[in-house]
Amino acid sequence: MNDPITLVALTGPKGDRPALVPLRVLEPADLPELRRVQQHAYLEGPVQPGNVDSPWTGTTRDEVLGRTVEAASLLSSGPDGQITAAIIVTEQDGGAVITELFTHPDHRRQGLAEELLRQALHVLHELDHATVTVTVDDTNSAAIALYLSRDFRRLMDDDPDSDYD
Repeated sequence: MNDPITLVALTGPKGDRPALVPLRVLEPADLPELRRVQQHAYLEGPVQPGNVDSPWTGTTRDEVLGRTVEAASLLSSGPDGQITAAIIVTEQDGGAVITELFTHPDHRRQGLAEELLRQALHVLHELDHATVTVTVDDTNSAAIALYLSRDFRRLMDDDPDSDYD
């Protein structure tokens, strides 16, 4: 059985350079394509409608974007305009949470997720969010490695030193 791991990081500036790839803020019109890319990123084989559930896959702006930290929920797209990767940051109990970070399988290993994460951390810092958390499956070694490379560390309920606040 897979167990979730919760990681936390400070959002302070991690270098003040422009994005290496074009990024933009998620818009309501992006939601249908975003769902399709998210499903394709996590599933093998053809995407079937309704076979992936995600907390942000509501159908209205209030259901999805009403909970997001809009300025930190970003996506990248290819030359054809198709979404290649996205990060979705929500606000839960007053804190910033990375709800999703995914890359279309055809665009992996290009640094898109790292760039989205770097830019989202910068935006969250500008918005006065001191920390951000993310929960990942303990078998998702690629995601864990990415977060650890960006100074995330494991949040333990019984470890007072793991609290950044």
